[in-house]
Amino acid sequence: MKNLVTKIIFFTVISFLFACSKSEYLEASKISFIETGLGIKSSDSPLEEDFLFFKDVSYGINDRNILDIILPKKNKLEGAVIFFHGGAFLFGSKEDLYEGDQKQIINSILNENLAVINSEYTFITDDEAEGVITSLKDGRKVIEFITQKSNLLGFPENKLILSGISAGAGIAIWNGLREESNKNIIGIFTTLAQSTYDMYKWEKIFPDFKVDILRSKYTELDDLFLKFYNNSITSENLKVLDYLNQMDKDDPPIFIYNPVYEDQVITKNNIIDFNILFHSYKHGNAIRKAATDVGLQFSGPYQETPISFIRRMIFK
Repeated sequence: MKNLVTKIIFFTVISFLFACSKSEYLEASKISFIETGLGIKSSDSPLEEDFLFFKDVSYGINDRNILDIILPKKNKLEGAVIFFHGGAFLFGSKEDLYEGDQKQIINSILNENLAVINSEYTFITDDEAEGVITSLKDGRKVIEFITQKSNLLGFPENKLILSGISAGAGIAIWNGLREESNKNIIGIFTTLAQSTYDMYKWEKIFPDFKVDILRSKYTELDDLFLKFYNNSITSENLKVLDYLNQMDKDDPPIFIYNPVYEDQVITKNNIIDFNILFHSYKHGNAIRKAATDVGLQFSGPYQETPISFIRRMIFK
């Protein structure tokens, strides 16, 4: 009798574990279903661990309207983090995310049972670009695409976090603060962000930065300026790009990290230091001040780690 009871318990435990394994982890049929829904086969992951990886999924009609989708191999995910790479809207690639410290962060996010979406976007030098606004609107296209595919991919549509570095941080903030695109956004995680894309407002941040004077002296800055605004520098266009004006207390909380602790834009050799101009801690201070003024929650590395912020947003 004792042996019989032992066998019953043994088989019960095995059956339970098998059922849990079967229900928790993706089966081949589910992976095939996702592949059909995305119109693309999964491929080898660029990360060290065994994640489900879909490369160059199209989300729009422009050449750079492609993204990668990385999924833990589980049926039910907690949400998704959407990344936009850096590069001054002139260069960079989603492949940057699979190197160095960024790769470690991505692995950590995936191990929190979250999907990672890694997106390209139109550059201001591309033929189809109409200034930086095209890049920013590409971010909205990504959000809409991923929201539509959330059920297929296995996570709630209203558990999205936007993230980016430098120019990518700008895409994340611009979309995260706009009612047209932030319905399902629960957090914004930024590194080396700019405080606004109305560059005339940067004059209040940097004592040695005067837009029109520097444009007349530095061809490189003037060329970037004209491409950025698509040769149309109007008060209306500047207002649309000044995303801090869109901020209110009901927007998603923001994690701000700008570890460039200098504010002199013009060097001793009379050259513009674009790293300081684009990434200075003063941009971070301006974002924090705007958030404080409207009562919006914000965070940073002095309060918590990036993973702690993401976890807190997802599970709150």
